Amino acid sequence: MIMMTHSAASAAMDMAEPAAGGPAEVALDRNLLLANGIFGLEDADRRARSFILLRSQIMSGFYADGGRVLAVTSTQAGNGKSFVAANLACALSLIHPTVLIDLDLRRPTIGERFGLTVKTGVDDYLSERCEWPDVGQKVAGLNLKLYPVRARCLQSSSLLASDRLAGAMQAVRAAPDQPICIIDTPPALILDDIMLISRHAAGIMLVLEEGRTTERDVIEVRRLLSSTRVIGAVLNRSMTGQHTGYDYGYYDVGR
Repeated sequence: MIMMTHSAASAAMDMAEPAAGGPAEVALDRNLLLANGIFGLEDADRRARSFILLRSQIMSGFYADGGRVLAVTSTQAGNGKSFVAANLACALSLIHPTVLIDLDLRRPTIGERFGLTVKTGVDDYLSERCEWPDVGQKVAGLNLKLYPVRARCLQSSSLLASDRLAGAMQAVRAAPDQPICIIDTPPALILDDIMLISRHAAGIMLVLEEGRTTERDVIEVRRLLSSTRVIGAVLNRSMTGQHTGYDYGYYDVGR
């Protein structure tokens, strides 16, 4: 089992001038990222080891098989899905162009986690108040683009059911650098949002919490998402791990 440590996340950055015709560019404060639980950018950090190994598994399996869009979800709120999505996207961006999209419209965290100033967000795009390129923020010095939410939206299902989401996914797939896209989604057993999102994804990764996520929950999620491949799961806060702190393990749960 692969283990890693977790702390709460929130970061700061400096806003740079946007490149001509391109997305806004942000420079993240990596010391603050580390202090707030984003370890995936640091190859030499022990806490990044599991994300690096998970990255290799995804690139050699899911991506090599043609998968481009991976949705990260959990059975319940608070299982650590946003932490996993953010760190995995960071680790992937060190070796391959990567896009991280926040589609948890009711409880978005990506903008706050990375310390972004969000003038136009995914919610604005889905509401037809801007276009998709207006939402992206490119991280300076990395092959990473972040698509945060500007404001919480209680009418999430109607926005996610629109053709605008399909347009965004088409734009991601058509990008010339062929990025891998990580989507932070709502918990699967709370709303039907994940089912609206999953039809645009090539795979699903589950984040489970030991002592809290039940086998019955996992079976129900897999039933609901039976039309989309579940590529694996991340075990959050393992009580049986050998490491101190919050432990995580990755294991394959079938195809």
